[in-house]
Amino acid sequence: MRKVSKRFIAYLGKERNATQATLKAYADDMAKFIAFLDSRHGKGILPGDVTDSMIREFLTFLAEKGFKRKNSASSRGRRLSTIRSFFKFAYREGLVRNDPASLVSASRGRGREPSFLTVEEYKRLLQVIERRKSDFFRTRDYCIVSMILSTGARVSELTNVNVGDLSLRNKTVKLHRKGGEQQTLPLSGKMIASLRKYFRIRRKRTRTRALFISTHNTRMSTSAVWKMIKGYCRKARISKDRIGPHMLRHTFATTLLANGENLRTIQALMNHRNIATTSRYLHSHNTELA
Repeated sequence: MRKVSKRFIAYLGKERNATQATLKAYADDMAKFIAFLDSRHGKGILPGDVTDSMIREFLTFLAEKGFKRKNSASSRGRRLSTIRSFFKFAYREGLVRNDPASLVSASRGRGREPSFLTVEEYKRLLQVIERRKSDFFRTRDYCIVSMILSTGARVSELTNVNVGDLSLRNKTVKLHRKGGEQQTLPLSGKMIASLRKYFRIRRKRTRTRALFISTHNTRMSTSAVWKMIKGYCRKARISKDRIGPHMLRHTFATTLLANGENLRTIQALMNHRNIATTSRYLHSHNTELA
């Protein structure tokens, strides 16, 4: 089972151009599924030995206990999606006669509403950043937060931006998006002005190709961006259910919707494959209108 799982992850990376974050998530899901099978049905189980009842048993375990805590319906749905993809791969490779995962349906729990900032809140967040005494942190962090707010980039997409992906003349940035796609998005004049300030400071520190760098002059990690944004939100007295870069991404979408943009355009800008994912913002928008 583990050997086939490794082949499956390698296939996703080579043939499907999955990002490192996606590969890590799929590998983690498969490792947990295999560990569960080992503990309940003995080690050495093969893909062809797995039945739909075993998969349902795994989902029940996640709902009632989990490895560290109970899994939400959305988390269980994601793990089931991984298992389905794995068995589709195994079936195409001739490693199983039947696809047991095709007989299993996910429990449809209510999806979480996106957490986002109001106009007053994100202005307050930017004001807190502007009060930083360090020129480097002030300009870099302002650019990071502003770029997510103005492009809707995922944190992994933001940290992967290189200097060469920016065109200050054309006022654009090229994002290497989820699924291996590339998308060029426009930047505002104010965003370009902020980047020019950052470049003047950054140029004295490093010549690395990464756009956003750490204090060690290396590419900034996604965890560092998470920590930075959470810290500024605390200082700005912003209290939300889920604080982090994704909250700023949601803010980008809800702000567009509030300004009359249509869902199809927002779907394209957010790089959502399914319009149903984008439609979650409708409820948030209606709540704010009320």
